[in-house]
Amino acid sequence: MTQRTKRAPIAPERRRTRQVVVRVNAAEHAELTRRLAASGRRRLATYIRSALLGARRAEPARAGMRARMYSELARTAANINQLTRHLNEGGRLDATGTARLAGELGQLRAEVHALRLTLLGVADEGDGVGGEMSGAE
Repeated sequence: MTQRTKRAPIAPERRRTRQVVVRVNAAEHAELTRRLAASGRRRLATYIRSALLGARRAEPARAGMRARMYSELARTAANINQLTRHLNEGGRLDATGTARLAGELGQLRAEVHALRLTLLGVADEGDGVGGEMSGAE
């Protein structure tokens, strides 16, 4: 059996003792739920509070994740740059290399699309396979 650790006590000035009730219709609730999912938060009240009052605490886990993803993207970009240089200098790929490269580029396109959405903090509303990379929003 695992033991749960106790939370640190909340200072009296930080305790939330007031309740605000807001009524919404089904469409508004669906939109709030969609935005909650895109935000990465778990509780609607937390999402609404942070949206209205601004985030009061840093999100180090998410910032760390973004830094790692950016680093991975930079490595991938460097690899693509080296390949492009090789091909531009007259280098060639055989049929196996070309097929492998095509598969890797397709996978890369999907990963870059997912990374882009994560960095922007939005949910993918497409088919999950990748999307337009034009930068036009």
